[in-house]
Amino acid sequence: MFIKSPLGKTHFCDQISTAQEAMKFIQVKENLPINFVWKCEQNGKFLDKNYKFTSLSTVTILPHGGLQGGKGGFGSLLRSIGAQIEKTTNHEAMRDLSGRRQRDVNNEQRLKNYVAGATEREREAREKKEIKLEKLRRLAEGENKGKHDFSDPLYDKARSETEEKVHEAVEAAMAAGGEASASKAHTSNTEDDFAKDNLKRKNEGDAGPLQKKPKGLWIGQGLDELDDSDLSD
Repeated sequence: MFIKSPLGKTHFCDQISTAQEAMKFIQVKENLPINFVWKCEQNGKFLDKNYKFTSLSTVTILPHGGLQGGKGGFGSLLRSIGAQIEKTTNHEAMRDLSGRRQRDVNNEQRLKNYVAGATEREREAREKKEIKLEKLRRLAEGENKGKHDFSDPLYDKARSETEEKVHEAVEAAMAAGGEASASKAHTSNTEDDFAKDNLKRKNEGDAGPLQKKPKGLWIGQGLDELDDSDLSD
């Protein structure tokens, strides 16, 4: 009978008939601690110490203890996690019916599309080059000095003529306004002089003949209008 030890070694012994003898044989053979409690297993079943072997199947000696099974539910846990995992969209490692990798098929199709669009890409590159050369030519000729500049001879001519007309109109308006203000100022000055002369003549007529100021010491001029009470004070 073959006996498997807890250390993973397998021994053969034909003089063992019970589980207790198998455990003692392994303790002596492997020099295991005697104070440890061991258990015997055969064909997936744990055997009692006094059990007599009825089969020559391999016997496994294990440390006593451990859980008596679990709660379960591992399948439902896997299903819940699988629902949270995103499905991949990369199928390039797969093979088609002819045995070719999908990666090779996609690369071949991509290469065909690239070769088919070579003419279109060359045409676009040529157009871009022509546009760039045209910009450089206009820049060299002075038509466009900047990136956002605008150059049109007809527009420039019309703009200069408009500016000249505006300047002429402003000068004419200023000249007309200067003459009007000068004539108005002359009229107002004449009216002011005339008003001053009239006022001066009126003041001279109301004043009457001029009285000469008496010379000498002041004695009592102007006291005639005062009362006796004022003089006594």
